[in-house]
Amino acid sequence: MDGRQRVVIHAGFHKTGTTTAQQTLHANGPVLWPVMALGLRWRLKPVLHAARAFSTLRDDLSLIEFTARFDEYLDDLDIGNRGLLIASEELCGHLPGRGDIADYAAAPVLMRRMADVLERRFGDVLDLAFLFTLRRPSDWLESAWAEHVKSSRMTLDFEAFRARLAPAADLPGTADRIRAAVAPHPVETAWIEDTADTALGPVTPLLDLMRLAPERRARIIPQPRANTRLPAAVLAEMLEINRCAPNADDAKAAKAALVSRAGMA
Repeated sequence: MDGRQRVVIHAGFHKTGTTTAQQTLHANGPVLWPVMALGLRWRLKPVLHAARAFSTLRDDLSLIEFTARFDEYLDDLDIGNRGLLIASEELCGHLPGRGDIADYAAAPVLMRRMADVLERRFGDVLDLAFLFTLRRPSDWLESAWAEHVKSSRMTLDFEAFRARLAPAADLPGTADRIRAAVAPHPVETAWIEDTADTALGPVTPLLDLMRLAPERRARIIPQPRANTRLPAAVLAEMLEINRCAPNADDAKAAKAALVSRAGMA
């Protein structure tokens, strides 16, 4: 260590290999823990709840709540002489397309607030960087639509979804707005299409930013792709369930039965 506190925040974007990256970090915890504390979804639940609330409400109270929850999370950490890697796409709030959320407008505000909290805590020794993973707009829109059909009561067909959400698919543009908001801290980007064929997949740029030593990186075990898209026929049936089921519980049960019948449980 050079006396500075290295912190890397991977806050998205949704549907860009984030789950696979997080599962790789979790699975390789014993290799990584001696040199970095890991803040993953299951340790960030109150912070993520507040981030999702702010992305929905966009009010001062929700932002204050987010700030307080992130402060509390840091209070409970025992970093010691280690770096800190925080990784969850929900730090940007909900996946666009949920309710009235049509874009990532909340993300620059949330990232700036995280930077503020870290600056107050670590002062001049803070060495902070953000990473956002990107995806081609057409692929991102298809994946985001499929996720909503699977996980929510989405009733829009893909063409209607694409017409409504096309601006949200400009992930580089959102990264630029975040870059302006968190300056002077750097915002790095990596395309999922570029990391897909690397030995360790989408976790690669995170390990690069955390400056993981080669001998420790050689011990990392890659993980299979996670949260992959369901087949088109299954998604079509789920869309019909969303449109016809009388309530959310019935829709959830019908979709679970469909997945089981299709042999994907």
